[in-house]
Amino acid sequence: MRQLRMHMLAAQGYCVVAIDSRGSQHRGIQFESHLRGRMGTVELADQVEVLQWLADTLGYIDMSRVAIHGWSYGGYLSLMGLAQHPSIFKIAVAGAPVTSWSLYDTGYTERYMDLPQHNAIGYKLGSILNYVKLLPEEENRLLIIHGLIDENVHFHHTSSLINALVRHCKPYQLQVYPNERHSLRSLDASKHYETTLLSFLQNHL
Repeated sequence: MRQLRMHMLAAQGYCVVAIDSRGSQHRGIQFESHLRGRMGTVELADQVEVLQWLADTLGYIDMSRVAIHGWSYGGYLSLMGLAQHPSIFKIAVAGAPVTSWSLYDTGYTERYMDLPQHNAIGYKLGSILNYVKLLPEEENRLLIIHGLIDENVHFHHTSSLINALVRHCKPYQLQVYPNERHSLRSLDASKHYETTLLSFLQNHL
């Protein structure tokens, strides 16, 4: 049940790939510690390397039609992926994304990133707000989804991103759920979200 969306997409004919990049949990402290002070960097390099390896080895991945999607940290990486590797990722669907670690919960952030005054470069390189100008100019490549009363990744993350997108004249689509928190809780919102995701893939990938 936890991977139901992946099974649904696979049933629709999509090749679904989940990659444990360096920094992923449950792999030991040495594997996880690659993120120390530099969240949003090494993970993407691993994603791209594995995708290319799968395409070259197995031959059934169309590298011209790759989407990246995630929620929370995954939404953050989806944004970073589209900005830093727009030739690899055709579209990104970013759910409840962290857009700047200076805006996120200190208990989590400082565990990996240290205090901002001790790691200014890490905070700068780890914020999508500093890469907005690199996002694609084409329409229908970015969909942002966020619950308006998200108690974990506050909606201020997305509003800060939108301000930057407007400033740099970058196209985007936005789906807001006014009564939803970090995890979508109502059946109506969940069904709408799954339909929106699938529709975006079918229409633009």
